[in-house]
Amino acid sequence: MKYLALIPLVFVASCASRSQFSVRPTPSATVTPVESVRYAEVVRAYHIGRQVDPNHSELMSEGHPVYRVEVSPRWNLHPGSPNTINSLNAPTDVAYTPSPTNDAVIAELNHQRETTALVMQQAARLGQSYQQLNQLIGEMKTVAQNNATLNARLTATEQRVSDFEKQLVKDSASSTNDFSHFSPESDDSPKP
Repeated sequence: MKYLALIPLVFVASCASRSQFSVRPTPSATVTPVESVRYAEVVRAYHIGRQVDPNHSELMSEGHPVYRVEVSPRWNLHPGSPNTINSLNAPTDVAYTPSPTNDAVIAELNHQRETTALVMQQAARLGQSYQQLNQLIGEMKTVAQNNATLNARLTATEQRVSDFEKQLVKDSASSTNDFSHFSPESDDSPKP
């Protein structure tokens, strides 16, 4: 019977309310610069014009954009500030890389600008020289044409002088051989 007295105690103990512990997960804090934990993907759009399907020549597709994932998302395994440039990872946008700014680069850029200005000046002078050379060549062509014309005229004049000399020699030879015109005994001479 001793045990019977314990039975109500067991019931009373079993009916007593127990404090239950509830474990609720706390909401995680959002990562403000996502690039410090994970690199984003880079997607590029390419416009494709009309094209014929290579497997089916009777099918043509109209021009449309095609989207390609250039860089897949990946975890950033390098701890540190997300603002620092990590030399082991490529920048998220491969089309843009910030230009380095140190004294050697600035000096080289200034040297390149001076060289470019000098080359532009020399190109302008070369262009002027080229124009002057073209003018001189044109003038030389004109002088050469005039010289050829004068040579042709001189040759024609020399030919005419030579023909006149031959005619003069011929006329003088025929007149000196014919003494009848000048002799007083000729019949054709006028009588006083």
